[in-house]
Amino acid sequence: MHSPVSRRGLLTAGVGGLSLGLLTACGLRLDQDPEIPTLDATQQLRNRLARILDSTSPGAGDPETAGENLADFAAAIGPEWNPPTEFATEAPPTEEDRTLLQAAEVASRAVFEASASLGSDLIPVLADVATGLALVAGTKKPEIIATADELIRVGREELDQSRDGGDDATASPSAPGGADADAGTNDSGSQVPKGRAEMFNAILNQSRAAAYGYERLAVNFDSKSRERKTALARLESLGALSGEMLERLGEDAADAAASAWKLDPTPTDADSAKELALSLEDGVASALLPWLEADASAILRLWESARNRMVFAAPQPLRFAYDEPGQAEVQE
Repeated sequence: MHSPVSRRGLLTAGVGGLSLGLLTACGLRLDQDPEIPTLDATQQLRNRLARILDSTSPGAGDPETAGENLADFAAAIGPEWNPPTEFATEAPPTEEDRTLLQAAEVASRAVFEASASLGSDLIPVLADVATGLALVAGTKKPEIIATADELIRVGREELDQSRDGGDDATASPSAPGGADADAGTNDSGSQVPKGRAEMFNAILNQSRAAAYGYERLAVNFDSKSRERKTALARLESLGALSGEMLERLGEDAADAAASAWKLDPTPTDADSAKELALSLEDGVASALLPWLEADASAILRLWESARNRMVFAAPQPLRFAYDEPGQAEVQE
């Protein structure tokens, strides 16, 4: 079984009320009420997912792994954040009790409907958990996957349209779409910041390697099998990913393609071909994470990778590992 991949990110609003609670518990005198942070829309969304998961229990119709999956999702998202009761101006919102299938439908829709405006460094964990919920629940209720796919593609179109009509030169790197701001239009001769070029080239090289791997592994499946059809279709989306990276990099900054890539394992039969497919998709997810940390555009590419991976194995609930809530890290 392949372990989830990850890379370090940030959790911006986890248990912020803890320090205030400690101050009051110790009897320290405060000359004035401490400032209670205001959560932005993305932080509020993370908070809502925490409430949804906290109110969810395995139920009839859920996958057998529902209990384990829910624990993993909740640990990744982190606990609900609430200000100390003495400073709260209103009662905290609540969520109704749900099964995993019900929670997955509500939570994935909430994230993917907002995908075009996500920010505050929480994009990786929100996208990862929403993707996992949709795919795990989709094994029992396929329409959840279909709805998620549509919402993700609509969100990506909205992002692309906003950038086409906006001023890249004034975009903030921390705002949605900011990952593209430094790169500009990437015409031949334009300068791409070194860190940005390295990130896009890593994705470019991984997408090329994955395409090569899928060409090699596809022949190990029957021509009419789901695996063979998926492998061949995956070449198209990987080609689109490579093309996008080339466009972002520009001719001068893009690395040259290798003539071949080392495959581990070398596909010689259906079992080794499936294993290679999992390895290729894990590599793609790992390469995507730095982009995902700054730009919601990468959600579509993470979704494509996760959906293709589940053809060759059970859906992977989380593509990234979380030693701490909200902090995605690449597992070596």
